[in-house]
Amino acid sequence: MDASDFDLEEDLKYGTDPGVNTFRNNRMLVLNADSIGLLRQQLLNNLGIDETRKFLFRFGFQSGYSDFLQLKMNYEFDTEEELLKAGPKIHTDRGFVAAEIDEISYDREAGDFYYAGTWHNSYEAQQHVIYNGEADQPVCWSVMGYASAWSSGFIERPVLGLETQCLGMGDDVCKWEIKPINEWGPEADPYINALEDLFIGEELMKYYSYMGDKKGHTGKMELAKKTRMPETKASTASDRKENIEMFREAIEEIIGKRPPEL
Repeated sequence: MDASDFDLEEDLKYGTDPGVNTFRNNRMLVLNADSIGLLRQQLLNNLGIDETRKFLFRFGFQSGYSDFLQLKMNYEFDTEEELLKAGPKIHTDRGFVAAEIDEISYDREAGDFYYAGTWHNSYEAQQHVIYNGEADQPVCWSVMGYASAWSSGFIERPVLGLETQCLGMGDDVCKWEIKPINEWGPEADPYINALEDLFIGEELMKYYSYMGDKKGHTGKMELAKKTRMPETKASTASDRKENIEMFREAIEEIIGKRPPEL
């Protein structure tokens, strides 16, 4: 199928259990944007801009990587480029932004990757301006994290998406570019730092540059299960029960103790 054929609503199931909505194996929540905006502002007030940016970028990264794995495992696209295009489509369907693609260029063997476009109506920029007025730097941190994760999963190596314009800075729209980390300058440092301790050892790099003896999707999923990201690990589950158990195992690895039974 084409990216435009993907319909989140079709596979978003309401009431699979009492109080539980799911997209494939993942539990989904419907939250008011103003409540997320309040949470975001409370983080800014209590943690400051550096830690809040790190937190929200990671939050977006988890979400984007989890969504990528779900679509990669469960849908057949006409071309691999259509899978890449599905990222902005699902980002739009989930209500974060209205995403448009302006340019795509990549070469897996050469390691080249460039993806650029426009975001309209960013909820994150709107919430930032409500509380803080216009900023002097891009503020769509979770949205950038989502785009970075989706593209990194696709190209199987670390790439980073940053805004070159932002509604939160007074621009009419948000403009974004995604390219290999080493092609960015110092402006990328806060976002690279946000991810550097999110994984156990070098498992992320192994996943992105997967060229080992294990071939195919199964080997990649084994590597994905070794990350410290609960959402990523749980996204490899075959059903919702296994999803919950994997999520709990990942939390135990991070905090050093088993989460309490629900």
